[in-house]
Amino acid sequence: MAKTSFQSGSPKTDQRRGFLLYNRRPALSETLLESLNEAASITGINLSELRMRLTGLGIGALNINRSLPALEECASDMKSIGFNTAVVEKDYIKNGKLPIAARHINLTDSSISFLDANKNTLFEITRDSELLIIITDLSGKTVRQMITAMAYTGNAINKKFDEILKKISIAKPAIIFYSLTEAPVNGVYIDSDIFSYMGLNDKMTPSKGSNFRVMVNKAMALAKLSITEEHFGISLMPGANPEWSKGKSSVERELGRYARYILKAVEKKLLPFAPESKTAGKEDRILPLSEDQDRTDVYASGMNSSKGLKPPPDMHYSRITAFFQTSLPELIVGLIVIVSPFSLFMSSVKSISAHQFFWKAAADSAIAVAGFLMFSYSLLLLYYRRMVENTPTSKIRSLSMGMVELSGKARLYYDLRTSATKTPCVYYRCRYYKYQKTNDGSRWALTRSVSSGKIPFYIEDETGRVLIKPEGAIFNIPMRAQSFQGSYIPTLSMQLHDPNTKVVEEIIPERARLYVLGSAHIEKHGKKTREIIIDKLRMLKQNPKIMSKYDINGDGQIDGNEWEAARNDAERMVYAESLANGPSESEFTVIDKPRFGLLPFIIADSEKNLIRKLMFRTFIFLVGGLITMGFSINFLVNLLK
Repeated sequence: MAKTSFQSGSPKTDQRRGFLLYNRRPALSETLLESLNEAASITGINLSELRMRLTGLGIGALNINRSLPALEECASDMKSIGFNTAVVEKDYIKNGKLPIAARHINLTDSSISFLDANKNTLFEITRDSELLIIITDLSGKTVRQMITAMAYTGNAINKKFDEILKKISIAKPAIIFYSLTEAPVNGVYIDSDIFSYMGLNDKMTPSKGSNFRVMVNKAMALAKLSITEEHFGISLMPGANPEWSKGKSSVERELGRYARYILKAVEKKLLPFAPESKTAGKEDRILPLSEDQDRTDVYASGMNSSKGLKPPPDMHYSRITAFFQTSLPELIVGLIVIVSPFSLFMSSVKSISAHQFFWKAAADSAIAVAGFLMFSYSLLLLYYRRMVENTPTSKIRSLSMGMVELSGKARLYYDLRTSATKTPCVYYRCRYYKYQKTNDGSRWALTRSVSSGKIPFYIEDETGRVLIKPEGAIFNIPMRAQSFQGSYIPTLSMQLHDPNTKVVEEIIPERARLYVLGSAHIEKHGKKTREIIIDKLRMLKQNPKIMSKYDINGDGQIDGNEWEAARNDAERMVYAESLANGPSESEFTVIDKPRFGLLPFIIADSEKNLIRKLMFRTFIFLVGGLITMGFSINFLVNLLK
């Protein structure tokens, strides 16, 4: 019977789903950072989360809920703005299994053969072979050490392959060899615990770890091309994220899926890592590595903007200091909320009815003071707004001393990083939550909160940079928030497999566009001439041989006249060195809080937004102050009747 076909009015929609593969980087270049907003729009992923996912080691995968054709279009759009991406189908990953396991090896001068338990050849490496080599530690010990090291340093530590191979080989090493010259791709899996190295012949050693390294190095030396990959467990991939505590079989299942990701990355030219376009910044120009090339040298040039910076100092604020560093509106609200209701409550207590007039008068006075402060603060805000509008924006190279207005990008002065994800920033606030169930229901309970404090940073424009000391400044900046729940915190030393744990970071990232209104002045660093002379005399005292030259009368003691001669010589030496080498004090310009208290020191995102916020706050406090004072006057008049 002939089959009857039915055609619908529209073509069948492709329901297949996939992942977007991409190369992670230890740090993002200027070129890619400028494209992040567009990348977030293309992928539909939050900007802060996207930045975190793009930073790190190895291959990454974005789980975007779109059909396969839509993902292909997304990958094409990402390539056009500098992000080399590719699409892999979810079913291709889900069905990934390890290649057949080898039990023996046979090494000759021209080939390496891997054999099964019956000595049948499974896989062969020759001089024409092109290899993909995936190595890992089945115990997870090496991976945890690397993640911990990244958390402590805040850097994506990408050591050369030889170092990682050595670390893995002394644990529970395993390796997958794939031949890239065959179609379909053929491979072999080797678990060092159940593998015999007898076929290494005279290259065999008593150490299993040494034999593993010999096997890998011989394979790489023999093959025409070798692509290595060692980030299993570090690159947190959907469906291929090992839980080491569940045993070897579970880890091997995840490794099989991970190998599919890497095969697809090689097929789509994501590996070896190469620059996406000629327009990429010099930070992206990372070439395939030779066998003896140190990856740390390749990544060091310009990749880590905080390299060489000092760690930030500890910022200790007492609660009293923190309270008085809050803005005046908070103090006003506190006065209204605490003093006025308390006074009104006291006025209604029957046990002190004899003092009702006093408490009512006290409450009215508190409200009147609060209204006056609100009105005064509105005038101060109006003054600030006028100053922002009337102060011209200066270029850093030509700024003058005194009140100055600048606009530029934030740059690190200290190597400041967030406490959880180690994101470079100029300010952060990090909160840790635990999902708790109580008799009243369930909620996210705050367990810990940390903040960087107001750490100095640079602001930079096209003409130069200047140091900002933000202590005492009013921050009027909408901070970027990034939230991580469960297992995905790439650089955290302890991965959060508990879905009831959540971390929320709010940051002002490096390179954020900032506006600063503050006081510019010269700050001197280094020792003054007087201090240098004192140091020189101290050195003279500690050197008996030199001091003996000033003992003119030879009595073994330095009297007043002899000491004066030594002092004069020390002064002449210091002044002579100063003339020869230039002044010993270093001078540079800083922006900080003005000496006069009513002058503003504001750090905001932009002048336009700041003026709009000042106008709104001025109106609110002006109207609120007038209404509050009117209410207090009316209340006082009625009280005196």
